Amino acid sequence: MLELAAFLELAAACAPGVAPETLAAIARVESGLDPLIIGINERGATPVRSATPAEAAARATALIAAGKSVDLGLMQINSRNLGWLGLAVEDAFDPCRSIAAGARVLTAFSAYNTGSPSRGLANGYVARVVSARTAMAAAPARPCPAPLASPAPAACAPSWDVWARCPAAAPALRDSDPADADEQAPPSAEPIRLRGSLAMGADTR
Repeated sequence: MLELAAFLELAAACAPGVAPETLAAIARVESGLDPLIIGINERGATPVRSATPAEAAARATALIAAGKSVDLGLMQINSRNLGWLGLAVEDAFDPCRSIAAGARVLTAFSAYNTGSPSRGLANGYVARVVSARTAMAAAPARPCPAPLASPAPAACAPSWDVWARCPAAAPALRDSDPADADEQAPPSAEPIRLRGSLAMGADTR
């Protein structure tokens, strides 16, 4: 366990771009200033504490190999962030490297919010992100919502609406005699006429 004074001294040397007090406040919440702690991101999981950096690295490596998401060391660097931070598992348990990595994560949050590596720290955005992250970790899991039911297909237009087109199967043809053969439906490119109606403009005399 690091003393606060020792942490502040390390932070000033290892992450000069971020206020040591900001880093110390985050580390106190995340790890309790324990440089060897491992947090397991599972409901009800107990943090893993180790006596030496080598022991902590071995345990973390085994957990990651088992598919666990774990937070490592003083600044609780998540195992999924090790790659872009350029850290090996062993590095996450080195206090100076952990603080430097934590500062990089914070400045990335700041740049995301403001375009500046420092303004997001000053305006409180980074503090809100860290607070939200802590609250999410403590919140109970919610079940996934049930998938929405597929909407029912639209009903076909009534039979009197001769301009409508129904996407469903066409209605069955009725039995007809040869005299009705000329009443078959015209191609769809032409409007359908009412049975027995007169063509527009025809002589009605």
